[in-house]
Amino acid sequence: MIDEWKEKMRRWCSLQERCTGDVRRKLQGQIEDEEEVDAIVEALVEEGFLSNERFLTSYVRTHAEHKAWGPRKIAHGLRAKGFSGSAADAAVAAHPQSSFKAALAALVERRRAELPAKRERVIRFLVSRGFAVNDILRALEEAEER
Repeated sequence: MIDEWKEKMRRWCSLQERCTGDVRRKLQGQIEDEEEVDAIVEALVEEGFLSNERFLTSYVRTHAEHKAWGPRKIAHGLRAKGFSGSAADAAVAAHPQSSFKAALAALVERRRAELPAKRERVIRFLVSRGFAVNDILRALEEAEER
């Protein structure tokens, strides 16, 4: 039974980066013995199918560059995955800040037509995307100067 679950988790982890928390959550509904869950997770880490460091890097890069999330929303998402606040903040800090600035500038440009009449709405949207208010105001000023 444990070998069967190891193989299932190997296949699942090879599809995309996973963190140990994802694997534990998936297994806890299926396997009742906590020691077996630990053994499977340990084996996956040793075999290289599972790496929290790789997951952190991939999660930050994907959400910053492809989903245009800001640093705060990414850190919140990592904490929701079970990472500590310091690990989440360190992963976000390790990502190039120029990527976040480019994402913010692209979002401001996309909402540029709304700016004069619905400035507060645009600011709320950008805050919900995880950007700091100071960075948002700076980006809006730059957009309005152009």
